[in-house]
Amino acid sequence: MSQKKWRGTILFTVIVVVMGGTIGLKLYGIGEQGTATTAAVAGTTSSGTGSTGSGTGSTGTTGSTSTGTGSSASTPSPSATSTPSTATASATKVITGSTVDTRYGPIQLQVTFSGSTITAITALQTPNQDRRSVSINEQAVPMLTQEAMSSQSAKIDTISGATYTSEGYIQSLQSAIDQL
Repeated sequence: MSQKKWRGTILFTVIVVVMGGTIGLKLYGIGEQGTATTAAVAGTTSSGTGSTGSGTGSTGTTGSTSTGTGSSASTPSPSATSTPSTATASATKVITGSTVDTRYGPIQLQVTFSGSTITAITALQTPNQDRRSVSINEQAVPMLTQEAMSSQSAKIDTISGATYTSEGYIQSLQSAIDQL
């Protein structure tokens, strides 16, 4: 009878260790492509997309490349494509959202509109009080940007593990949209 008790205890211990290891790996991003995420965060300055570095915006503008140089190449593209197509109705407008103080630091966005369409979202400030916050935001901000670009609104889901950043992102984005 005591052998059956040990089997359950050992099985439970193995399950807890495996789950803890899996959660730890996901939390700290071990085994994922950290450089592509970092490049995507740098590339969101002008394109607003690129969780893996090769996405496209919802309005057809080119996304960032896996290096930081792609963002400068795509900077003239949105204004060059939006201005000739509809000269009066869709003037490019850049609006800075309010700075939202979160538990781990401030977040502020700059949103580029072509008419009423969001063409780019740039994170001007993100929580960076410690390395963990920076690591979380390197992954969360591109995903939030991609969600906001596809929904064309601030009605996006928060990201698990980056709740405070997500809520601050949504508030800053909504304040920029309200200023339009």
